[in-house]
Parts: sequence; C-alpha cells; structure tokens
Amino acid sequence: MRKQALLASSLLLAALWSCQPQRHLEDPWLRAVSVTLDGKATDEETYTELLQLRPNTNVFGTFPYVWLYLQAKPGKTTGYANWLRRIGERPVLWDSSLAASDVEQLTLRLKQDGYFYPNVSYDLKETRRGATLTYSLDRGTPTRLSQLHYVSMGPGVDAYIEDVRGSSSLANGKYLLRMEQLDEERRRIASFLQEKGFYTFGPEAVHFDVDTLGHPYAATVTVRLDNWTHSSEYGTVEEPHRVWYVRQAKGAWPANLTLTPAGIQRLPWIPSGRAFQASAVTQSTARLRHIPAIQSGRWQFAMVQDSLDATLSLVPSPRVGLTWKGESTALSGIYGLQSSMDIFDHNPWGGLEHVNLTLSGGIGAQWADSSTLFNTYFLDIETGMQWPGLWGWAEAPVQTGSTRLSVSAGRQFRREFDRLAIRGALQYQWTDKKGGQWELSPTDLTYIDLRQIDSTFYQALSIKSGFQDVLLLGPRLRVVRPSVQKGRWERRAEWTLESSGLVTDVISRSIQPNGPEVRSVANVPYAHYLRAKWDMRWLRRGTGHRDWALRFVAGELYTLQNTPGIPPFERAFFAGGSNDLRGWINFRLGPGALPLAVFDSTGYLGSGTRKLLFQTEYRFPLSGALSAAVFTDAGNTWLHRRNVAQSWSPLLQDADIQDLVSFSLPNLFRHSAWDAGIGIRYDLDFFIVRMDWGLQLYDPRRLSTNPWFQRREWASRGTLNFGLGMPF
Repeated sequence: MRKQALLASSLLLAALWSCQPQRHLEDPWLRAVSVTLDGKATDEETYTELLQLRPNTNVFGTFPYVWLYLQAKPGKTTGYANWLRRIGERPVLWDSSLAASDVEQLTLRLKQDGYFYPNVSYDLKETRRGATLTYSLDRGTPTRLSQLHYVSMGPGVDAYIEDVRGSSSLANGKYLLRMEQLDEERRRIASFLQEKGFYTFGPEAVHFDVDTLGHPYAATVTVRLDNWTHSSEYGTVEEPHRVWYVRQAKGAWPANLTLTPAGIQRLPWIPSGRAFQASAVTQSTARLRHIPAIQSGRWQFAMVQDSLDATLSLVPSPRVGLTWKGESTALSGIYGLQSSMDIFDHNPWGGLEHVNLTLSGGIGAQWADSSTLFNTYFLDIETGMQWPGLWGWAEAPVQTGSTRLSVSAGRQFRREFDRLAIRGALQYQWTDKKGGQWELSPTDLTYIDLRQIDSTFYQALSIKSGFQDVLLLGPRLRVVRPSVQKGRWERRAEWTLESSGLVTDVISRSIQPNGPEVRSVANVPYAHYLRAKWDMRWLRRGTGHRDWALRFVAGELYTLQNTPGIPPFERAFFAGGSNDLRGWINFRLGPGALPLAVFDSTGYLGSGTRKLLFQTEYRFPLSGALSAAVFTDAGNTWLHRRNVAQSWSPLLQDADIQDLVSFSLPNLFRHSAWDAGIGIRYDLDFFIVRMDWGLQLYDPRRLSTNPWFQRREWASRGTLNFGLGMPF
C-alpha cells in the first residue's frame, strides 16, 4: 500500500513539474502579477482590468493551459499544433513597454477617482520558478469637492436651475472629485431637463469647470449649462433651450400592415398636446419590441416652428411563420427527447394579435436504467392568442405588457397508466420599470383525467392523489428579476408562487358546511395547496470563456384541507435528471433517504413537498464550438411529517420509512444526495447540445449498506444525461 501511495505521489509531482513553463522559455516568464493599493494587496477589478500584463491561468499552482500551448513546437502548422494553441494560453513574458503603459493607465484611473497626485510604480522580481510583477499604487491625498455652483446660459433653463441643484447627487466637501460621478451628474441633468420638455438638451450641453489653483485638494466646480448649438443654412447657430410641445403624433407603416381601430389604439403612442418627455419615447420604443406583429419601430421628430411633429415608423413582422424546436424533457419532467412545431399568425384580425398553434410530441427513456418503467410517449396540442396591453387595465403603470388566452390538451401514455390533461389559462405578462419580468395567471384551470392505471403500480405509489381525476384551479405568479452585473459577477433571481382550490374551498364549505371532508366539483376532487419556489443563479465570467456558475433552489408545498396526504403529482417536487442532480435519473431519488430497494422492487416514483438544491460548475472551452464543464450537485426532496401521517400508502405507514422520508434539520446532510461529474457541450448557435455524466458520491438511498462511493461501483453509480441548453 505504501509503495502504491509513493508511486502515485511521484507521478503527481512529475505532472505538476511538467506544467511549469519557465523551464521552456528564455525570456522572463510572469508567474504572478499583483497590485497593491496604499501598501495593501488588492484584486479590485477597477485596477486589475486595466493591466495589459496579466498572468496565465493558475490551476492549483500549475499552468496546464500554458503547458498545452508549449506542446505545439514553434513553426509547426499542423491541425494538431493549431488545436493545441487554440485551447492553450500563450505564456505571458516580461515587456517593459507594456509595464510602462500599465503605469500610465493606473495613474489616469486614480486621477479619475479623485486622487490628482498619485504615485504609481512597479517592481519585477525574477526567480527560478518565474518572475513576479507587483504594481504599487500610492493614492496620496484625495481632492474633494469644496464648492459647487450651477450656471445656466439661457433664460429657459434658468427657471429650473434651483430644481437641478436641489436634486443633485453631489455634495460639498463630502465626495471625491471622481470622473464617473461627474459623468453621472451630466446624464442626470440632461434627463431631468428632457423630462421638462427641453427636447434639444443633451449631456453634451453640460460642462464642468474645475478650479484647484492654490488649493489642490479642495476643488471649486462650476456646472455650466450651455445653449443649444446646431447647424443651419447660415452656419453654426447658438440658441437658448426652450420647452418643446408635441403638436401631433401619427403613424407610418406599409400597406401590408392592416390595422383596425383597435390595433391602432393598442400601439404605444406618446401623448400629443403635452411637453416632450424622453421617458415616454423610451417606454414606447420598449413596448414596440414586445409586440410580435412589429419587427421594428422608432419615433422620428420634426421641428415645426415651436412644436414637434412625431411620426411612429413601423416595420411589420412576417405575417405567417413556422418554427421547430427540440427539448430534452418530456411531460411532467420525465427525461427524454421531444420536439414541437409552432405555427403562428401575426395580426390576423388587424388588432396586433399573435395567434399560435403548437403540436408537441416526445418519447421518454431513462438512461442507466435497465427497466422499462420510464418508457413513455406523449402528445400535446396547444393554441392561444396574445395581444398588447393588460386586458381590463388600459393605463397600467408598466414598462411593457400583454395578455394571453390559451387552451391545451395533452396525453401521456405508459404501460402503467394513461392520463389526459386539459388546461385553460388567462395570463398577464409585463415588465416593470426596473426590468423585472412578471407573469400572472389569475385564472388557471387544469383537469387531469386518469383513463387507466395498473393496479400493482398504483399500490406502489405514495402520490396517489396525482394518479386520479383531479382539478388544479387557482392563480399563479412568476417573477424574474433581471440579471444584475457587478464586475465579473452576474446574478439572476426567480420566484414562483401559486395556489389551488383556495376560493373554491371557501365557497364549497360555506354553501355546504356539513359536507364530506374531501370536496369535489362535478364529481372531481380539487387540489388544495400553497406552493412557492425560489431559484437563484450566479455566474462569474472569467477570461477566455472560463466561467463559474452557481445555483440554489428552494421549494415548499403546503397541502390544505381538501388535499390530505401527498399533493398532486403535477405539482410535487422531484429530484434527478439533466438539469437537477445529474448523478441520478428523474424520479429515482427521494423523498429523503427512501431505500433503494423500494425503487427496485416497486417501481416507486420519488417526490416531495420540500426541496433544496445546490449546483456549481466550472465551464471552459475545448476547441471552437466545443466546450466542457466539471460540476457537482447536492440536495434532495423531502416530505413533511403531516403529509406522511395523512398518506394512504401502506409503505409510508412504516415508522422506519417515515423517519427516512420526513424532513429533519439534524438529518439534513445525512439525507441529502451529492454527485460530481464532467460534461461536454457543443454550440450550434441556435441551441447547445449537452451531455453530462454524473457520479453518485453520496447516495442516501443506500444508508443501510454504504452511501459513499466505492471504487468498484463505477458502473452502478454513474448516470449519463443528455440535454439541450445549459443546465442553469
């Protein structure tokens, strides 16, 4: 055993040594580049992104990408050599001219940050392992804003000078004299005055006079609002700014875009007879981009005496079209392949409507599962109509909005059961002024018709309420906050809230207080629950498309009086699959630490009322459109003890099973699953083909034996998933 460990250590050291490029280079190779700010090391991107001399990618003290690059011998132009150069990194060598340029840029950056007299230098140290370069930034005494004055060159703007001063973000003596803040003040003033009707006033009309003579660290700033300078037939003319009014707003579009009065009214017009407002134009243009019948549109303004004539120029989208797409998940999340064909008609009745008919079908097959339990097919047809604006709320204070009515019918067939799902929904979609996307379905009705089911399969289920006729009736809300980028980090958040049967249950029990415990509508039980889901995603963009991605998901489903036990199959939480815990196939994990023997002997479908999931992966390019990723996932689904106690399943009446499947904070990590794996992705421009292989490092289903991975279990604990698009 010691000999094997010694051999492995020797091989590892040899591999690490081979990845040290300084042995193959004549010029000094920069092993590390760092920046110190006032004597302390810093990695602030404000400074590091200015550097032209940046170190190569370091992986645990080694430089594999440089090593790959060096494997291509100089002068070799074969395909293999060029491939090595593409996926590798050229060694970063010492260059004094680039270092001097970095010093100039860093000095300029510090001056823009309000440090007018900085001291920037660099220090190069050469060792046998490679050179290290350190940039030293001494900011010195900052120059602060001591006095601030506003001056207008025209009488029209002068009437608003106090309002401009009162809403300023600058404060005497408080802020450094930073260039970014001055630019922000320039844009703020222009935006403020354009909202007051000054159509000709732009950021270029705002100038700053900075006086530091005799007092270098206390600046007097005069904000000068210049007149309107423009070209005329007599040359350059300077005029005072004035308020412009929109005299009329009209449309211009080709004859093939036939609009009825309703369609014309649904266009996002800017108000006429009022003073010009830049925000109204911006909001109107944003709404145009969300109308499928309009390919592009923009406002054009013509100055007529002292007024503006506004013309809305439109380019219509193609009237009829057909699209096809493929996906990797079939009905109810069963892993498989499916495709859909969408036929659409833009503006069929002249009201800017968008009508579609979608035909979908798919075949499900579980990889790494020798049984036929998960073989399935489904067929689905959906039609709907969408039009601009929120129906019933014409003056909604939103950035963009639309209304959609849809009806669909789908059939899912397997040898164990045959189900039919019919759905109808009214949906509002809008974007708020901060860019958040909202989807609200005040009326969403789904009827599940269980046509047939195998009795043996039925007895193995704890989620029987999902395998019976059931109504899902209630509102749904989905909110997606826009991606927020700060430096290299990008963040996105999504919330989903929904309920079923709340109003229906109140009405039913008020009409018939002494009725049965489980109520129904037209002899069909209605689901009764509250459901919430939170999905957070982070992405750190690195150099050369080498990115870190993270994801956290939390879900909670609380059943109410008319749904005792386990909630409907359609709305429960599941674990496993190509976008989830990739070491397991869908439905073959959870709730909690349910034993593997249950899955193997009964064909159990795992589900839960609570879900926690954490995922992270490192993405890096290989060659051209081909890239790869290494990932790890952790999490599971669980049941609440009240759901287990109310369940009709004989399986869940076992006390030992109840402890394994119920959520318990002390057993959170013991009952969570953990996997790791590698993935290959190929970018076809219009979608990404993905293949992920996940290895079950810790499997809570095997608590009675050994949940940790053993070397002899490579075949039984590996799962291959195929998908389209990124997992998150």
